[in-house]
Parts: sequence; structure tokens; C-alpha cells
Amino acid sequence: MISVELTQKNFWENDVEGYIFLTTEEMMSASDLASLDKIDKEYYPKIKDILKKHKFNGKTGQLFVLTANKNGKFAQFIFVGLGKLKSSWHRELELLRRAFASAILKLKNLEIHSAVVALPDSTAFSVDSSELVKQLTINAYMADYEFIKFKSDKKEKEWSGTLFIETDQSSHSMHLLALQQGTIIGRAINDARHWADLPANILTPLELAKNAKKIADEFALEGKIFGEDKARELGMGGFLCVDAGSDQPGQFVVLEYKTDKKDAPTIALVGKGVCFDTGGVSLKPSDSMHGMKFDMSGAAAVIASMKIIAQLKPDVNVVAVAPLVENMPSGKAARQDDIITFMNGKTAEIRSTDAEGRLILADALHYAEKFYKPEVMIDIATLTGACAYALGHFYSAIMTRDKALSDSLQNLGLLTGDMVWPLPLENDDFKDAIKSDVADLSNTGSRAYLAGTVTASCFLENFVEKARWAHLDIAGTADEVPGINYLGKGATGVGVRLLVEFVMNYKKTK
Repeated sequence: MISVELTQKNFWENDVEGYIFLTTEEMMSASDLASLDKIDKEYYPKIKDILKKHKFNGKTGQLFVLTANKNGKFAQFIFVGLGKLKSSWHRELELLRRAFASAILKLKNLEIHSAVVALPDSTAFSVDSSELVKQLTINAYMADYEFIKFKSDKKEKEWSGTLFIETDQSSHSMHLLALQQGTIIGRAINDARHWADLPANILTPLELAKNAKKIADEFALEGKIFGEDKARELGMGGFLCVDAGSDQPGQFVVLEYKTDKKDAPTIALVGKGVCFDTGGVSLKPSDSMHGMKFDMSGAAAVIASMKIIAQLKPDVNVVAVAPLVENMPSGKAARQDDIITFMNGKTAEIRSTDAEGRLILADALHYAEKFYKPEVMIDIATLTGACAYALGHFYSAIMTRDKALSDSLQNLGLLTGDMVWPLPLENDDFKDAIKSDVADLSNTGSRAYLAGTVTASCFLENFVEKARWAHLDIAGTADEVPGINYLGKGATGVGVRLLVEFVMNYKKTK
């Protein structure tokens, strides 16, 4: 496991095993990387010629390692290419994240237990230096994450290392705060990833609820967890419908953070928590059922976000609501053609028990709005396979009628790396897709309309009355994202960076 610290020592004064150089093409072509001259004179003669011979020129994705003798000890010089840095600012920041992650992964691969990196010029990435410290710290923890709980050969050899970020005295206090924030965020993201990576025989609804309670107890959040009896008393027909088929009892989790500021607005975060989704009676094919342990990634995101929020203490009130269930087939499971009544009194015809996420979210949205009266409500869910086909793995879908809210989340997504892209909820033509002849709503959209991601949002909209609301569909971004090295294999922890940044900056962005 990695730890990240600041160092005020000069880059070369750090007694470490690895020295990381983040270089651009311009720096290499101009040979103006000042550290190269020092390496050439003191540690590795003709370093520039060696880099040239091995065709390292600072291009995106390049990484080159040299072993040298520094003051009588072996040291690894790790050169990482950033490219030309002439694209859009957010793309440059993402390239930095990936380049930096490649260095972290190389430290692990070579079993280098200490390394130092100089903080790049933050103006090249259109952020201040403190933000850059925070981003790199988060990234280091994310790159280090690996799900090895059940790998007996790896557990005994788990790597540990310390990364030092060089900073100067004048900015040390601001950078230290950024480091602390980045550490809190990075570690909590990995909590969310670990929960999602756990198999369903380990992470039951009850077990995830226990993790939420531990967070509430440790960080002084108000926690409330209830099951079937209270849900029945509240009239949560959607939650009960999905929960009915499993012998693992569903849990309805509520975590609340209260600021000391008077008259502060409340933000509600609602996360889908289907700990395993077989499709219920509308059973999925075997190939499509693989990976359904990740169907609770939305709930993991909001629970992990509350762990961060409790420590960073924003000037807003925040409530997280996470309905946790399994969607299983049994003699007690919901059937197609069943009609259920939600907490707000609306009814829905069940045309497919595999469209279960919107059923538990419907009750969760209404519950959050009724009891906490949030100014803003954001739900996050692995809701529709159609979303992955529409946007692939690099953007989560955002659907809202509130353009300012959409713009805010899009911009913050560019900063954090949790990117979102809007789909057209404002077109009322899609509402007809979820009409039912026998109930208020149908839980799946008519095939004549296609656009399953949008029609699912139309369904959820029926359970929000006054709050500014946005729906995030993370079906394509929650797990197995290709090509982004700091996300690795399995769960990505998507949404945590975005939700936390939104909460922490709400007064600035509303």
C-alpha cells in the first residue's frame, strides 16, 4: 500500500530509491530539463544520448527506467512522457494522471519502496499548485489499488511504498491541506472499489450496511438503517418488490452529515445498491450475469462519499440514501404483470423484473425528498445497459432538466476525471414510453421508443417533486474500464470524485 507525503528538501537531497521525472516533448526536444544536466555530471554521464538512443522523447505513454549509482547507492531514474500538452486543459490533466499512474505502477513492479517527484508547473494544467497536489495524491492511491483479498500468493507479498512530492516552503501549508484532502478522497475511493469488487457471497446487503454503520460511528454521522418491516410501514413497494426474492434481507441505509452553518442547504446523494442482480424471474443469460456484483456501485459511491464529507466538513448538509437488496428468483420473487405501489402512492406495472434498479431508487428518491427536503438531489446508478452502448466506458450519462446543474457537474467532471455527458431528458416525447394500460407507469420503456437510458430517467422523474435533480447512469463506467491505467481491473469507484467535488464547491457552483 502506498502513502504520499510532502518533502521540502531539494529534489536530489531526498534519500530515496526512485526519482520520477515528468517530461513533455518540448522539454526533451529543447534539452532544457535542468535535472538532466545534474544527472549527466554526477550520476549518469551522457544521459541525454542514452535517452535519445532509446527513443525516449517525452511522448504520451512513454516510460523509461535507468539504474544508476547515487552517492554509493543504487537508484532508479524513472522518465515518464506527458506529450505536447497542447490539447484542452482537462485532457492535459488527464494525461498527467495517467502518466503519473504509470510511474506508480512501475514503482510497484520494481518493488521500489521510496521515490520522489517534483510537482509540475500547475499553470500548464490550468489549475493552482494545491489542486495539482490533491489530484496527484488521489491518483497515487487509485493507481496503487489492487483487489488481492482472495489471492493467497499476493497477500503475503503486498507492496508498500512512500511517494514524496517536492514542495516549497512558501506553499507548504496549502499543499499539506491538499495532500490531506487527496489522501482522504483517494483512500475512500478505494473503499468503494473494494466493496464493489467483493463477491456477492461476501458482500450481502447486510454486510454493506455494516460498513456504512462503521463509517457513521467512526466519523460522527447520523446513521439510520432499517429493513423490511419499516419499509412496509412506509409503503416502499418498489424496495419490497425487489427484495422479496432473496433470502438475504434488504437494508435501507441513510447517512446524514450536518454542518454547523445556519440555514445551510441540504444535498441528497442517492445510490443504487443491488448487491447482485440475476434479473429475478426475468433471468439474465449466464454471460450477462457475470459482473452483476458491481450493480451496487452507486451505493458504494455515496457511502464512500459520506466518509469523505464527514472528514472534510463542507458548509452544506448532506444526506446519503442507499437501498441495498439482491434481485433473485424464488417463489417469493416479483413476477411480470405484478402491479406495485410506491411510497409516494404511484403505481407501476412490472414488465420485466430485470428493470429493478429504478424500483428501489423510486422509493429512495421520494424518501430523501420527503424527510430531508434537499435543495439538490443526485442519484447514481448502474441503471441501464443501454448507457454503455450509448457512451461507452469513458463518460457517465447525466440526465436533468436543470441546465445549470448539468453544466456544473460536467465541468467538475473534467476537473476530477469523473466525466459525464448529457442525454436528452427534457424531451417529453419519451414519457409516453413508460405508460401502462393498467397502472400509472411501466417499469420498462416501450421498445418502439428505444433510448432505454432516457426512458429509465423518465421513470425516476416521477419520484422527484421540488428538488433540483440529476440522474447519473454509470453502467459503462463502474467497472472494467479499458485503457485507463489508474483504474486497473474491476471496480473504478466512479462518481466519488465528482460527488465530493460538487458538495465541497456547491456554493460556488449553484
